[in-house]
Amino acid sequence: MRYQKVLLVNISVPNSYLGPVRPPAGLGYVAQALRDNGIEYDVVDMLLGYSTQDLIARIGQFKPDLVGFSLFTFMHSHAYKTIEAVKKESGGGFDIVAGGPHVSTLREQVLEECPAVDFGVVMEGERTLIDLCADEAIAKIPGLIHRDGELVVFNGERRPIRDLNDLSFPRYENFELNRYMLKEILILSSRGCPYRCTYCAANLVVGRKVRMRSAVNVVDEIAYWHERGYRRFNFGDDNFTFYSKRVYEFCDELEDRKLEGLDLRCGNGIRADRVDKPMLERMRQVGFTYIAFGVEAGNDRMLAELKKGEKLETIERSIKDACDLGYDVTLFFLLGSPNETWADIQDSLDLAARYPVMDVRFYNLIPYPRTELFDWVSEHNYFVRQPEDYLNDSSVFINKPIFATPELSVEDRVKALEQADRVERRVLRLAMERRLRRFGPLGKVGARYFSTKSGQRILRHNKIIRAIAEQVRGQRPNTS
Repeated sequence: MRYQKVLLVNISVPNSYLGPVRPPAGLGYVAQALRDNGIEYDVVDMLLGYSTQDLIARIGQFKPDLVGFSLFTFMHSHAYKTIEAVKKESGGGFDIVAGGPHVSTLREQVLEECPAVDFGVVMEGERTLIDLCADEAIAKIPGLIHRDGELVVFNGERRPIRDLNDLSFPRYENFELNRYMLKEILILSSRGCPYRCTYCAANLVVGRKVRMRSAVNVVDEIAYWHERGYRRFNFGDDNFTFYSKRVYEFCDELEDRKLEGLDLRCGNGIRADRVDKPMLERMRQVGFTYIAFGVEAGNDRMLAELKKGEKLETIERSIKDACDLGYDVTLFFLLGSPNETWADIQDSLDLAARYPVMDVRFYNLIPYPRTELFDWVSEHNYFVRQPEDYLNDSSVFINKPIFATPELSVEDRVKALEQADRVERRVLRLAMERRLRRFGPLGKVGARYFSTKSGQRILRHNKIIRAIAEQVRGQRPNTS
């Protein structure tokens, strides 16, 4: 074996939008693959409050021969500094491998920018990492980026894992499960996205071909955690409802197992054209309570510009059906898309306020490398911030425009994002007032505060307040 002890690190960065909500599923899958192959591992989730010095101390105690970091693009230069400090101050004796969305998107550039990283893993990491640990020839491991002298070499993509049932779902051994904000497990029941939305980099991370775990396999995971006291499960799939047959099989299997008290959520966003009312009704019967829809735009012209492949009529029908069935619904929108005008933005704002949804989120559009959007902005020379700048400190949650167009100047975009923020807070306040109506004037005060930015930050980062909020959320008002 090339590596026999692996330390996995979920790195933290300043100004992170979310706190330690739940254990990271991607790292969980990698950890489980190591366990299944007899490779000793430990985990440090820095989101739980661990500093760089804490990490260095843990390396000294565990003495790994390989340290693996999961990286996101937001604040990646800060992550690089952490990696470089770890390499410099820990006394050596180990190599460093990086994976995650940032590496899958930027690939060789990561090793070129951060000399402390010895290896990069592109896309699905389970089998690539096992091959690396198992002393396979470095140059022959697909999916691996490595150094050859002064050169950075990518061996080419690994074929996607065809049968996801072959992978063990994460048991999160060595994760500090009791320290996360929510007693919730993220379920990844499928991988891959076949759609060609101009702005999306998902296919760079999970591939285009949709691959599904079987309904029985997914319910096995839920049952495993149900036995250990978990009731809330959030599906992080890009395409959970892609195959309606599997959705019904999943619901039937779940019902047959008689697992009580489930709170099931599709929080990552599903496509409105891949559900209908009977499917939503069946999902509701077995415990689904929350659904997010990736709407993106408020009219058919902009949906076509984004190559979304959906019609507004379909989107609105699914939103209405979900609201009528009692789901908590969140709508995701993009602001500042190519060729978008003020009239188009107004259509999105109007749609956001049209239905009694729980939440709406307007995202600042970020052009990621290797997407059609990035190429379009580059070709037209519309960047107002260069990629080497904005890729480090911009996110969809930061209202700082990345590019401007003849239709929408930088000032227009700032104004639109500010207006969208007001709509977001109003929709959330009204939803909270509906939920807290039984508390009278006190409920109204609470709704007003927790729909503000400071109130939302407390909900995202304070474990006690979040637990109280979730308890209140679970006590649904009597609407009869």
